Amino acid sequence: MPRVTTLQTNLTAGEISPQLYGRVDVARYQNGARSIRNTIPQIYGGGKRRPGTIFVREVKDSADRTRLIPFVLNATTAYIIEAGDSYLRFYKDGAILGGPYEVSTPYTSATIFDVDYTHGEDTMFLFAEAVAPYKLVRVADTSWTLGAASFVNTPFEEPGSYPAATLTPSAATPTGGAITLTAGAAVFAAGDVGSSVKINGGIAKITGFTSTTIVTGIIKQELTSTTAAPADAWSLHAPAWSVSRGYPRSGTLYEQRLVAGGSPTFPQTIWGSVTGAYLDFQQGVNDDDAFAFKIASDSTNPIRFLAGGTSLIALTSGGEFTVQGGLEKPLAPTNAQIKPRRNHGCAAVRPVRVLDSEMFVQRAGRKLRALGDVDGLDKWGAPDLSVLSEHLTDSGIVDMCWQQEPDSIIWLVRADGKLASVTYDRDQDVTAWALHDLGGTVESIACIPTTTSDQVWIVIKRTIDGADVRYIERLSLDVRSDSAVVATGSSATVWSGLDHLEGEDVDVVANGYYAGRYTVASGSITLDRAATSVVIGLPYTSTIELLPPEIQTGMGSASGHAMSVSEVSVRFHETTGCKVQASGSTADELTFRQTGDDVLDQAPALFSGIKRIEC
Repeated sequence: MPRVTTLQTNLTAGEISPQLYGRVDVARYQNGARSIRNTIPQIYGGGKRRPGTIFVREVKDSADRTRLIPFVLNATTAYIIEAGDSYLRFYKDGAILGGPYEVSTPYTSATIFDVDYTHGEDTMFLFAEAVAPYKLVRVADTSWTLGAASFVNTPFEEPGSYPAATLTPSAATPTGGAITLTAGAAVFAAGDVGSSVKINGGIAKITGFTSTTIVTGIIKQELTSTTAAPADAWSLHAPAWSVSRGYPRSGTLYEQRLVAGGSPTFPQTIWGSVTGAYLDFQQGVNDDDAFAFKIASDSTNPIRFLAGGTSLIALTSGGEFTVQGGLEKPLAPTNAQIKPRRNHGCAAVRPVRVLDSEMFVQRAGRKLRALGDVDGLDKWGAPDLSVLSEHLTDSGIVDMCWQQEPDSIIWLVRADGKLASVTYDRDQDVTAWALHDLGGTVESIACIPTTTSDQVWIVIKRTIDGADVRYIERLSLDVRSDSAVVATGSSATVWSGLDHLEGEDVDVVANGYYAGRYTVASGSITLDRAATSVVIGLPYTSTIELLPPEIQTGMGSASGHAMSVSEVSVRFHETTGCKVQASGSTADELTFRQTGDDVLDQAPALFSGIKRIEC
């Protein structure tokens, strides 16, 4: 084969599946790579070393799985919540609050990952099938309240029962007033306390049990009269949410309503609060009254998650649905349009909203889909974003978050504890996957905004000095090692504060230059040269392995033919160095700085341009 020069301009297809190695006809083959590890493909086309992580602190108890939950008021006030075995702790500006400040919860380490949440302003609602909805309220940085949500009215079971006995109310008005209900036969039980009675056009909630024929209560909706209602003309409705029936597993805020759904007894029912009153689920027929809708389908598909966007989205185990009001009208009790969109099914992984699409993990846990009405014409799609990189999700996805700044990246926690990333920009046709090994098992991930960028936080299980520990760390572009400590001070060779890395080999950047690798002993290291600033953390290697180039020849594709590479030219942007290795050869190290003591105490100049390497 004659000498040919080939060009690869970008990595915007990311690491592609081995099943596509022979598909040189696929356009994305030209923009992909065989392997992208600990490297972030960029929307601009290149790849950069992934952020390192900064050590924050050990979780409260390393024996317990611990989850991170974001609590965002705005770009300047955002918190990370450490949710563990029956407690919450709070972080702001990269550090824990208080000594530490802590709030008790009803959620154990075994159930905390099943909790869904939604929040607006300073209030968060938490949902779990076995626990009544809770409300978390921020008062100040170290003042939070958590308790069962005090609902004014909770939803009731429909259609209820129609007892074969007359019922006489003692009063018809006012709303909130006392009422006694007397039946013509034994129809009541002590367990009816908390139930609702619909009679004479009104509603009364039972608050007390006197006998099987007499109960007391309060008027929730005024009756038209105190006339005795005939048998089968009034109805008794048990609470839809209770210890015996279970509670909704998911909730969201939508059009000024708190919307919840997916309880064990009513797995396909969606409840919406009164408009502007999140704690009132009193149903009615007015546009601002609460509502209850059931997703009708030919099989039982429990609601996994609810999400509010341009439409209310219900992600179930068997399909995806939207719930909308009338034409250019908000959702109301009498105008619900529930439409099936796709039937992929959703896994038990909380979805994230990326611009106008709801990113969710398909039922089996290995495909990432983007549900959205892309063209605005009510033609919803859910393309598989992992179709060209299916091998990177084969172990399953267990958690995810979206980082919007400085780069649009969807971070996914795999079941094996590694991180996968998707650099995503639909407008630029960029869906670029990569894989990252942080030297431990990542178990939870969350993202919060700051004024300049988004912070990604993780809980990672590491083995340090022979013991398993769980650390909270946050990704940072300012470091290029993991579980790192950033410190400054007077000129010194001994740097301590490294107890969390006891016995580990660490890389050190001192005064901006790479100072070598050291072993932590008694929580400290001793440098060969004194420094005033250091970054000390666990090393990792970033690699990009390209695919065999596709060269069109007079006899067709060059795929399958013997090829040799004699020369490579690489374009760099603000780089300090790298190694280039052709298959079967020795790696060539490229350095972009002088050598000698005169430059060891200052950061090297960053290189931008092209380097040519002979192989």
